[in-house]
Amino acid sequence: MSDSIPDSSDPPHPDSILRLASAVHRFRIPLISPEDHLSFEESFKSCSEGHKSTKSVMIQADLRRDEVKQAMAAGKLPHATLSQALKEYIPLLNQVLISCKVQPESARLDKRLLFSWCSGIEYNKTKKPSYFKSEALMFELVLSISTYALSEANLGCDACMDGDFPAAARNFAKTAGVFKYLGEDLLPSWMAKSQQHAKMENEALAETRVGVCVAFTSLFTAMAQQMAVATILIKPGVPNYSLVGKLCLGIAEDLDSFVSILRSKSSIHMSRMDPSFLTLITFEINVQKALGLYFLARSLWSSKVEYGLAIAALSEATVAMRTRSSPTGRGIPEIDQRGPLQSLVSEIDDFRQHMVTLLKSWERDNSLVYFDKVPPSVPSSKALKAIQMNKTEEFVLEVRDPLPLGDDGSASFGSGKNAGDNGDGPPPPSYDAIMMDDTRMTGRERSDSDLARELDKHLNS
Repeated sequence: MSDSIPDSSDPPHPDSILRLASAVHRFRIPLISPEDHLSFEESFKSCSEGHKSTKSVMIQADLRRDEVKQAMAAGKLPHATLSQALKEYIPLLNQVLISCKVQPESARLDKRLLFSWCSGIEYNKTKKPSYFKSEALMFELVLSISTYALSEANLGCDACMDGDFPAAARNFAKTAGVFKYLGEDLLPSWMAKSQQHAKMENEALAETRVGVCVAFTSLFTAMAQQMAVATILIKPGVPNYSLVGKLCLGIAEDLDSFVSILRSKSSIHMSRMDPSFLTLITFEINVQKALGLYFLARSLWSSKVEYGLAIAALSEATVAMRTRSSPTGRGIPEIDQRGPLQSLVSEIDDFRQHMVTLLKSWERDNSLVYFDKVPPSVPSSKALKAIQMNKTEEFVLEVRDPLPLGDDGSASFGSGKNAGDNGDGPPPPSYDAIMMDDTRMTGRERSDSDLARELDKHLNS
């Protein structure tokens, strides 16, 4: 065969696969109510009087919160600006929270603090924001951190649209790390101390629920891995078909975990999510499984050994890409002509046609040249094993020492002095000293992902 004539049995993978493999959902950002005009400086005026450092932090917290609100109010939401404003606001807010936590007798308010937010994860059919109100500083902290996470996710979506898949992977890994911190650390400790936990379950925003945050860790881990697959596919030349197939199956498993965790731990909040988003997840799970079979087939055929098994795998991939006949059937969900998946119809059709053409070519070659037996399905012993990178970037909440609170520095801080005793009392204990008694910090492990290192070795070899 002449080099100028392409081999119909070994064509390059179509561009449509890239878009199908990297399809992700863009979430809205939680918003602070425009009617929310609270001020830390005014609320803590009396107990910060006489403490320059405390007053300065309260003023800075107000300024940073105003910057967050301004970014949210912008016509086209500037995610990079919002993300940076939140990074500066969150440590200040946490410092105020810690100060009140260790000096409850001194943390008296001159003016009520009432935080008002609407969810970015929940779906509102009326498109009119529904705001949830709380006086808890922890509520404000959790919503600020989750908003930071979703801002980073939106930056990842922007990078994905621009074709910068490595940058998108980093953004999604960062988002996964933030939700992991919320779901495994911050929220469990808050809920354990909340007497209204059960009562608030039905009313509270999705961003404040442990189950939602744990599930979203799996979701954004999957999205980061989608970008890793896209990074491989966009490179010139023939990819490592077996590795790409394993990665696709790992994505499907992460997305399956996302759905399973939501159903078991936060079914109420799952019911409040955008139906088109949940349809996309179902679609993407089946697409990734189909891609796993497709790349298995390409790997087997290129090995020039198991032609019959390659045909069986490709045949199964074509079945996996059919529109399913029932909600529980095999295949992709039916595409709503007015839904967001409509934009992927041409890619779906192109991928299907590519597989049909390739399957006919392989069946012809096998019947004329190889005569290899075609099994009815791929045996489990020959199926690819999923690789889950579990790529998350650890989120560390910056902590600062508590601020002194109390009239003219006369708070006791454990010294036994009352307001009115001689001069200023000693400063509040340092953050490190407080954490010495926190059992959550004892024996805590933060290890890197072995699977991520293993994959990096695969990709760089």
